[in-house]
Amino acid sequence: MPETPRVVVDSAVAGAAGISGCDLVVVVATPERRRGSRAAGLDAAVDAVASAAPGALVLARPPWADGEAAPLAALGVLLGCDVVWLPSGLVEAGWATALIVTWSAQSRGAQLMRRAQVAVGLAALPACRLPRMPWGVEALAMPAVGADALSRWCDRAWVPCERCELGGGAPGGPCARCGHSGVAA
Repeated sequence: MPETPRVVVDSAVAGAAGISGCDLVVVVATPERRRGSRAAGLDAAVDAVASAAPGALVLARPPWADGEAAPLAALGVLLGCDVVWLPSGLVEAGWATALIVTWSAQSRGAQLMRRAQVAVGLAALPACRLPRMPWGVEALAMPAVGADALSRWCDRAWVPCERCELGGGAPGGPCARCGHSGVAA
């Protein structure tokens, strides 16, 4: 039986997603802001990403959104993981991460990557025609569709990025791999 894919995410996003302690997730602790902690934090991040299953999916917010967790995406690439850029907002990133972790129990490889790219796009796009419901502490209006139905919709909605070879996402949204805003509509 193939190994269950693991998702790697920083502690702030894991907390926002409500997934701390889930065995499908490797949580990378964000280093504290004190002298000498940056190097220790990087060592811990390298160890955490390396402990993930081969082919793990690293979910990272852009560096300008959380500078302390900025090395996570680079470490993922260096250690051979797929990387998906989350929305910069913590609540939006948490919503997308919660869905991706749910899907990672059954989805693998390209299917999980495409679903993740669409989920990120949905979290970053303004309200669309999907029914909405409040999610998270800030009661952000996110699609009120079950994870199974939304995963099937993501399978059909994914479109390739015009710029990068492996990226894509929701129609009209940003590419979850390179950030290009020209994902075909």
